Amino acid sequence: MTPVIRPAATTTPPTPTPTSHAHANEPRPTPDPHAHAHAHAPDGGASGAFPHDKLDAYRIACELAALANNIAAQIPRGHRNIADHLLRSASNTVLLLAEGANRRGAASKRQRFSESRGECAEVAAAGDLLLAMEIGPRHDAQKLKGLASRVSAMLTGLIERLR
Repeated sequence: MTPVIRPAATTTPPTPTPTSHAHANEPRPTPDPHAHAHAHAPDGGASGAFPHDKLDAYRIACELAALANNIAAQIPRGHRNIADHLLRSASNTVLLLAEGANRRGAASKRQRFSESRGECAEVAAAGDLLLAMEIGPRHDAQKLKGLASRVSAMLTGLIERLR
């Protein structure tokens, strides 16, 4: 028996339907999963995505953590314990502040903000150690202490508002 050969089926491409958009027939770029979420934020970031994003204290605490990271990178090998403590307390200041802002109950918020303020005091104390031991640039340690003081004052205000 001989095989039956059939002609290949031909398909015609669908005709585009008219739209009111001038660029409707242009190919769409590969979607960026983050593009839309950040497209409308005035600073290009995710402003307002979480309650802590709205707090100046959080923004300054992040600045404090960045400075602490830069200072820690310059601390010599024999004083790494100070660098480690500085990084841990600066990170905890930011993380506890964010956690408190995202809690629902006033008591829970106060607790996390108080813990964040305690960590912030440790950052300032690490700055004092750097000054006392003459480790790293003096102006960086002083700026670190100034930022820690600002964040601590802002946290005190947040705690008082929740009483």
